Amino acid sequence: MRVLVVYSHPDPGSFVASLDACVMSALSAAGHEVRHVDLHAEGFDPAFSLYERLHHTGPPEDKFAQFPYLEPHVDALRWCEHLVLVYPTWWSGLPAMLKGWVDRTFMQGVAWELPEGANRIRPLLTNIGGITVVTTHGSSKPVNMLEGEAGKRTVSRSMRLMFGRRARFRWLALYGVDSCTAEARAAFIRRVEQKMTRLR
Repeated sequence: MRVLVVYSHPDPGSFVASLDACVMSALSAAGHEVRHVDLHAEGFDPAFSLYERLHHTGPPEDKFAQFPYLEPHVDALRWCEHLVLVYPTWWSGLPAMLKGWVDRTFMQGVAWELPEGANRIRPLLTNIGGITVVTTHGSSKPVNMLEGEAGKRTVSRSMRLMFGRRARFRWLALYGVDSCTAEARAAFIRRVEQKMTRLR
């Protein structure tokens, strides 16, 4: 299976970096064809520009002409059959770098379109049959549930709709990462490795 892994964390020595390495190793060992994007290492610009706002409904090619570095990201989205996001959950949601990646790549003509006369958008990334999130939370699961888990909803509802109704969603989260034991972290890495090995 063709898998795109998008990783977002500024610290290459972080626990999330270890999770990213685990994901890549397990997917490769399982025989998947994998592409990897490290947004921070690449220096991706997450800021949605005035040009993109004013040309929101224009063809993707116009945006590629202005921002050529967006095109390889879009090509990867159109190529993959499964999307894996690896990131820390901060303030209940996606970190700014990853959210900006979504804002700038899930554009009209790539992720969705609004046919003339229609009152709802039509998904275009139907090549993607599933999305998996590997993330960490500083606070406990009850606290995150109380806060509404905005990041989880963004991925499972908004993003997944761009893949079609049958796209599967998997959520692998380690809650309370700042206070958990080394054993708990190791157990979570093993869980992630197992899930990636069995990815279908």
